[in-house]
Amino acid sequence: MRRDLEIAANFINPGARILDLGCGNGELLEHLVQTKNVTGYGIEKDYDEITACISKGVNVIEHDLDDGLGRFSRNSFDMVLLT
Repeated sequence: MRRDLEIAANFINPGARILDLGCGNGELLEHLVQTKNVTGYGIEKDYDEITACISKGVNVIEHDLDDGLGRFSRNSFDMVLLT
């Protein structure tokens, strides 16, 4: 895993609810699910990256962050990541 993702993972509490903005191929979320039992979603707009997330079993939503995050209610997540 990339070093910056390893550093970010250290800040996540076990069992946390995570939203990963621009999650790429889902590497960080996959790691957090496996090692810290988190639940969460990745947000991604690139088709190939979304496909990679799905192949890893990572929950991913196709969405352009330029459109905002209005689809999520307040307090839906314990931590929002943008790496």
